[in-house]
Amino acid sequence: METKFGIVLFDDDKDPREGWCAPEGGKARRIGSMHELSTDTIWWTNLSYDAMFRQTKAGINPWLRHDAYLVVKPRDALTEWGHNAQDMSPDAACEFLAQVFSRVMNLAAGLFRDCEPGMPEVEYFTKKTLRHDLARLLPPGEYPTDEAAAILRSGQAYSEYTTTTLRSPRGSRRIALRRPRMSHAMEMLTTPVPVGKFELVPARRLGKIPEERVAAIREMDRPCMVEITVRAMDGDVAPVYGFGNSMDKTQVVRRSWVTHPEFLTMSAFSELDVKCAYVGESYTQLNLLLPQPMQDLLSSQFAETSWSAGILAETIWRAATMMPDTGRGMAGAEKPGCTWRGAWLKAADKTATFVTALKLTEQGWPAGAYGLGGCWVSGLEEQLRDLVKDGLQAGYMPRMFDIPPDMFPPGRRVGWGGDKRCEMLSHLMMTRDLSMLWNMDRLLLIEPAQRTAHLRKIMEAKKAGRL
Repeated sequence: METKFGIVLFDDDKDPREGWCAPEGGKARRIGSMHELSTDTIWWTNLSYDAMFRQTKAGINPWLRHDAYLVVKPRDALTEWGHNAQDMSPDAACEFLAQVFSRVMNLAAGLFRDCEPGMPEVEYFTKKTLRHDLARLLPPGEYPTDEAAAILRSGQAYSEYTTTTLRSPRGSRRIALRRPRMSHAMEMLTTPVPVGKFELVPARRLGKIPEERVAAIREMDRPCMVEITVRAMDGDVAPVYGFGNSMDKTQVVRRSWVTHPEFLTMSAFSELDVKCAYVGESYTQLNLLLPQPMQDLLSSQFAETSWSAGILAETIWRAATMMPDTGRGMAGAEKPGCTWRGAWLKAADKTATFVTALKLTEQGWPAGAYGLGGCWVSGLEEQLRDLVKDGLQAGYMPRMFDIPPDMFPPGRRVGWGGDKRCEMLSHLMMTRDLSMLWNMDRLLLIEPAQRTAHLRKIMEAKKAGRL
């Protein structure tokens, strides 16, 4: 039986009773209970993880998924496509989001079919996030054991988001700017990641004085996780870099470990000392180890202009940062927060987004936070056009909803300074060419042999003014 997909928007996002639902390609309708939902469909909802699994018993229903099951929540998907999530009617929102969810999930189902042809379809989507589902298709990562496992945790050796200590101007508006997901995912998947075992190397083997130890780590050609002390940091950079800043105000964690790539970044503007290091064996690139169907999807010429493929690409690289959710092989030992390669991927993401956050801050747009391919910057309402232009020049796009009206008429060139492969995607999104973007997004769901011909039809229809 082929799995179907749909969306449920409950009236109260903490109470799974009355609301609106829509299956893919179908009409929205009112429901008075989650028990009115068809059980042959996986339903994406607006319930948070806590609401689904802790505050209610909705999570025991295997056909329901919480709002963060994808790497984008329903409300964010609406604003990225230019819709006003607050004013949009729930029936219209449901019908649109059902199609969004269906496209991403059908692309994911195609990966399962091609990568694991013997797997029953009912086993494709059984985890609490799509990241956990797709992690089963990835080559297994290596995780630290014993003492090393205790350090590889969020806030101590890595962070997914960094909140800065910069203040936003009074009356300003915070705007989310995001690197094209496909472009960012490919950089993450091609970044060198460690393979092999790690050995603890004490400070005395690295040098007698701080300068010698820092030089030894800087020149290291093997992967290493380094325990550091930050003696001083450039005063202009420190508020943005936010070393050790926590997104969780309820937890105080003293960060002291960094990966080798992050160490190299920090050493350019910081005075560091090295306490010790875990040194690995060698590097590899994760993209070379992915199953061939996954490589084919990520390298497809049609993926660069597909919003849905971008969602799946982000899901893949973030899936590679996680621990197996079974915790197998770690009984009786400390359980780390991620694999060794996961820490390297998180560091690569932090470095890439930090560089942009710093650049935009220097241009007058203070960054409040960054990470996972995005930056959140602030500007006054009357400065919004300039903020968007600077973001585009840096290779980061705002949500379609945040683009000032008529800023980019269809015939006007968008000043894109990012990955050239994503220039068409940026043009379609910035000019709000929803029809064209929606049709381009669908290409990867068509049989490969028919895609070029279908693209030709799309371009002909566009030229004739039928799109």
